[in-house]
Amino acid sequence: MSDRMRYTATETDESYYWERVRRNLGWLGNTEEEQRERQLKLRNAKIGIAGVGGIGGATAERLVRMGVQNLKVADPDTFEKSNINRQFGATFGNVGRNKAEAVAELVYETTRDVNIEVFPEGITEESVDEFFEDCDYVLDKIELYEISARYTLHRAFRRSTQCQFMMCTPVFGHRTFFFKWTRDSMPAEEYFGVPEGEEMNEKNARQLISRFIPEMPDYPGPEILEEWFIKNQECPIFAGTPPLAQGMLASRIGMAITGLDQLPGSVQLPVTPGYAMLDTQKWVAKTVEGKWWE
Repeated sequence: MSDRMRYTATETDESYYWERVRRNLGWLGNTEEEQRERQLKLRNAKIGIAGVGGIGGATAERLVRMGVQNLKVADPDTFEKSNINRQFGATFGNVGRNKAEAVAELVYETTRDVNIEVFPEGITEESVDEFFEDCDYVLDKIELYEISARYTLHRAFRRSTQCQFMMCTPVFGHRTFFFKWTRDSMPAEEYFGVPEGEEMNEKNARQLISRFIPEMPDYPGPEILEEWFIKNQECPIFAGTPPLAQGMLASRIGMAITGLDQLPGSVQLPVTPGYAMLDTQKWVAKTVEGKWWE
């Protein structure tokens, strides 16, 4: 076992856990036994979150409030003033702090009955298999343009025998996209199509954005978005949209853990290269199956 920062549950009273998750139970089954059985699945799941900025950190907090008690968080970045508009953990006092360390501390203090392993170095070739160890699910919330770290994460997923799937939920304007990777889906290297090891020049940035945004919002105009995404290689984020993605991501991962996504009438999320999208400006929700580009 490596010598890394870990938070270990100190509030271990059973009555405390069941009281704090009590409001979950009404939606988890038709009997008390069924409800508790599904809640225990949440409690025992281990989830890795690679990237805990805007959506990743907030999802970590939401999962813990939902009753998940085992997390791994990874992020090499530090909080900046520009993160304050949207990122969980981005406060005036946390500017300059490592995101993984700050988020782990805040999430742990929320309930104190959780176990959290911290990877402040982010996703690296040296530590990625340790990150995946014992994880049942992993959320890919790595920064948009960090393609090498993303490929490292996805290769480790394909090596893992325990992790069931990975999900990625980027937000653009008022849209949230859902990408789901399984053992049968198109590999990330093929999907994104950016050669590993090449610099993120305009050509590769354009390719990357074309895959992250299957349907580009029609406002603002293309000149403005080109300036942000391609020339500056920076993702503009409207602060109201990340909480939407966070809630949807936590809801879908909770359904997967408990099996609620298998109930009659449930809509399955497509696997990559397919995607799901929700747009709150157009008030559109859709799923797209299979390869969508020529």
